[in-house]
Amino acid sequence: MNTKTERNWQLIVAGILFIIFGLVCAFFPGLTLASIAFIVGAAFVVSGVVNIATFIRDRDLLGFSGWILAYGILDVLIGAMFVIHPFAFAAVLPLVIGAFVLVFGIYEVVATFMVKRAGLPLWGWMLFSGVISIVIGFMFFSMPEMLALFIALFALLRGVDLIVVGANAGKYFL
Repeated sequence: MNTKTERNWQLIVAGILFIIFGLVCAFFPGLTLASIAFIVGAAFVVSGVVNIATFIRDRDLLGFSGWILAYGILDVLIGAMFVIHPFAFAAVLPLVIGAFVLVFGIYEVVATFMVKRAGLPLWGWMLFSGVISIVIGFMFFSMPEMLALFIALFALLRGVDLIVVGANAGKYFL
């Protein structure tokens, strides 16, 4: 398989995975939030442990201040809170994900104009996807109780977006 075909298939597979994730979010919202809280909490704990270990191991060599140690301890504490009390995390999650989706949507709208200038025909889909992402981002802020559904909508939209680009990428670019 050549590199161009591999990239196209990678985009399509990523799109399918996003769609599966979106469907799981839509049909199992409680599981979605608990899983996200656990995964993010575990990531914070691992990050904190790595920062603490880096401080202990390399503080003389690299001249680290105590900030990296404080940051590591804070990461471990935040991560532990999210793993032990996932509903505390659920209260903040709509704002964090909403900000991410909003920024992604703005990026996609801006990228649309570059794609259109390059004469590529996928710009219409990209513009649609970007605008819908911006709307979904604002919805995270205004209706946090619908978090799992908004995650599902964004994941489904992103999945279709990746499949469309992957299916057409070899014709126009890559």
